[in-house]
Amino acid sequence: MELEIYKKTKQAIQKSDLVIFLVDVKTGLMPQDREFANFIKRNKLNSLLVVNKCHNNQDRNQSNDFFKLGLGSPIMISSASGAGVGDLLDEVVKKVKVQKEIISEPKNAIKITFIGKTNVGKSSIINAILNENRVIVSTREHTTRDAQYVPFEYKNQSFILVDTAGVRKKTMQIKRDELEAKSVVQTRKAIKQSDVIILITDVSLPLSVGDMKFAEIIKEEKKGLIIVANKWDKIEEKDTKSYNKYVEYYNRMMPYLSWASVLPVSAIDRQRVFNILDEAKVIYDKNQIGIEREILKKFLVKIIKMHPPTIGRGNNKPRIFDIKNVAVSPLTFEISIGSKTSLHDSYIRFMEKKIRQEFNLRGVPVVVYVKKSRTVVR
Repeated sequence: MELEIYKKTKQAIQKSDLVIFLVDVKTGLMPQDREFANFIKRNKLNSLLVVNKCHNNQDRNQSNDFFKLGLGSPIMISSASGAGVGDLLDEVVKKVKVQKEIISEPKNAIKITFIGKTNVGKSSIINAILNENRVIVSTREHTTRDAQYVPFEYKNQSFILVDTAGVRKKTMQIKRDELEAKSVVQTRKAIKQSDVIILITDVSLPLSVGDMKFAEIIKEEKKGLIIVANKWDKIEEKDTKSYNKYVEYYNRMMPYLSWASVLPVSAIDRQRVFNILDEAKVIYDKNQIGIEREILKKFLVKIIKMHPPTIGRGNNKPRIFDIKNVAVSPLTFEISIGSKTSLHDSYIRFMEKKIRQEFNLRGVPVVVYVKKSRTVVR
């Protein structure tokens, strides 16, 4: 784990316009400080040596030890009080002589967020897509603490791949670990900002409480969804029947997510990892395009003939006057009924299911609600 962090740090250093080499006056000059200083000098990198925790004159005097690193005069700051940070920013501006264009998210990028419990292979799948060890993979739990955003281009489409922290099973474990709790908050934030969620599961193991926790979060957010059955390589004697068996199992365990595709993937073999991006693109596009009014009217006539509306409350039989697509992302449909009638919840779910089937909206978020109207729409 430490070695992987060390490697990633060196990679980041080499790609940087400016390295701010931060050291701690309280711990003093450490062997690791000398090693990184030598790396900076050997590669002739643009750098600033910054000594933190210089809260008083005694601390500032101790910072003289860092002259031994050979990186010039150290800039003394106290991040706790903010002392010296303004001077540091002035030096940053001087050091970065060429004005760089602010790096922003690629235009029209599809943001897909990989979520799942610990050790299901989120980081491994992202690395398999990128064909490089971009994010750290470890058998230790909770390797990923912060959500990591990785821009990526595939088939002339920009993507942002978001790797998130895993969530533990027990809420009390999260509450006791402040860092863990912050990771959960970041994961929820990433989900809210995503276009398509990729729920990673370990197909070689039964679905757990942790998997169900994520399923509940997804249910609330109304985002595009792909369920990835990772570690498909561990399943022996695979065929169409075995795949269908696992799809049925997932649908039985998470019936409220049965509208999503289940994609068998092997990160270790890079098997079908790019199908994730292909499917995400299809879901994203369908989520942005509304359905025309006339097409929906024909659909409504067919559905009512198939299954007439059922009563929710009261004795008056409901009649559906109209259905229209009122919003996209998520696709939202408004059903108009009489003001003195009501529609049963099961019928609303039935309508949602039929809309998905009719317009091939697998994996696309769909919202259906009822509007009571005194005016009959024709």
